[in-house]
Amino acid sequence: MKTTEVKSFADVDTSELKQPIICVFNRPDDYPDKCVARLFEGAAPTNIIITRNTVEEIREDITKRFPAMLPFGRNREDHKSVVESWI
Repeated sequence: MKTTEVKSFADVDTSELKQPIICVFNRPDDYPDKCVARLFEGAAPTNIIITRNTVEEIREDITKRFPAMLPFGRNREDHKSVVESWI
């Protein structure tokens, strides 16, 4: 899957997604200098991401586009770069 980086989640049409979830990563291996948020459809990742310099900047974008979503902290089983998931 080829990753598509968008400027903001506000630029993404999610109307066809049944269960959009956003997973936030702090400096993952493939973006070691950035914080990344990837849009998921349920448990399946999509190709859509945004990148920012800080997790707080990621959170700002998520809350503007998805004001009803709530963050849930990472689980022990999650990859070490996972910060939280927004549902």
